[in-house]
Amino acid sequence: MRSVVLGEGLRAGIGLGVIVVMLTILGLTPPFAWIPEVLLVGSALLIPIGAYGLAGYRAGRRARSLVAPALVGALAGLISGGIGGLSYVAFGKGALNLGVGLGLGTFGGAVIGAAGGLPGGVRRPPRSRRGSAGTRR
Repeated sequence: MRSVVLGEGLRAGIGLGVIVVMLTILGLTPPFAWIPEVLLVGSALLIPIGAYGLAGYRAGRRARSLVAPALVGALAGLISGGIGGLSYVAFGKGALNLGVGLGLGTFGGAVIGAAGGLPGGVRRPPRSRRGSAGTRR
């Protein structure tokens, strides 16, 4: 399970980190002030939700566990939230953004990852083709 969590969590977290940096640049630099804020905020909310859910689904399918999707989402959220917080601090915003990014990313990633892992998670073992004594077929 550890390799699934690390593999999926790092993949989703680093990928989202790149997207978060791009959204930060688009949202905070003057040359891109013409981009509607609604578009940036919507992207900043919907892209991580989809990525955490997909990472949780993939982890649930691979690990066949309900714990792995939550851990994958938390790891991806920790990485992407930390990168997002650092990028805001780099653009002169308050240092509180780092803590908020880490906290919200980790908690939100865990919840969304766990929800994404539900469809692909634990399955019942296949039933035996042989009937037990006394059952009709």
